[in-house]
Amino acid sequence: MSTWTNSDGQKIRVLVEWCAPALTDSAQAAEIIQTDDDFDRPEELRTLKIEGVLEEGSQAALVYRCLQDPMNLREVLLKIAKPSGDERRRLANIIATQIRSLHVHFRLQHAALRTESFVFFGSPSKPDLTKPYVLDWGRPSSSSIYQHPDYEAAQPLWFYDVWSLLIVLSEIAEWKPVDGAFRDERELLKKKLERKKTVMDSNWKSAETAEIFKYGFSFIEKDRHTLEQLSWHDIKRFYDKLCALLAA
Repeated sequence: MSTWTNSDGQKIRVLVEWCAPALTDSAQAAEIIQTDDDFDRPEELRTLKIEGVLEEGSQAALVYRCLQDPMNLREVLLKIAKPSGDERRRLANIIATQIRSLHVHFRLQHAALRTESFVFFGSPSKPDLTKPYVLDWGRPSSSSIYQHPDYEAAQPLWFYDVWSLLIVLSEIAEWKPVDGAFRDERELLKKKLERKKTVMDSNWKSAETAEIFKYGFSFIEKDRHTLEQLSWHDIKRFYDKLCALLAA
């Protein structure tokens, strides 16, 4: 959090998000996404209004208008008491609906989703979990459990976001951040595959929960060429079914 002087000299509170300088232009594509200055459509993706880009030597940052300290989803999982299964499913559906909107309404890709990408406002002890905002627009994807096992930086693909989303949804289901520590890429790949196998097992949570993850992971296990050739309507149908399973 910091203070920013905008073009008319007004000082406002902002959130500064350091990022790769090369990504600041593409990240500003997020400006087409609704903010609180727009009509409130809960089914559409929200982000914070970008006030500008800060450059300091070889570093750059996106500067968002942010009048209140946010709480990201990782902090929510660590600090807020575990809610009921229905409440966790409701939150998972809200998060999935936001990423559905990213692809269906705006036809954009994020490519660096993680629990910290989703922020909430309200009381620190009781944030409003019905209204997430998506950040991390300028952060390049890095090796982590959220990164698709076959990720290629040169060609960001729509289903990379699906992998990241499913990992985030699994954390909500468990109400616990996933262990992201790893020694090398080999161990990281092992953890990714183990996580996928675990959440698709009905003994982990329930048969209904396993069905959600089986649908998501099985869909993106299709061969790469098939996934690349899917139309906007095919992608929409995938997200529609995923959200319907979460809403059941």
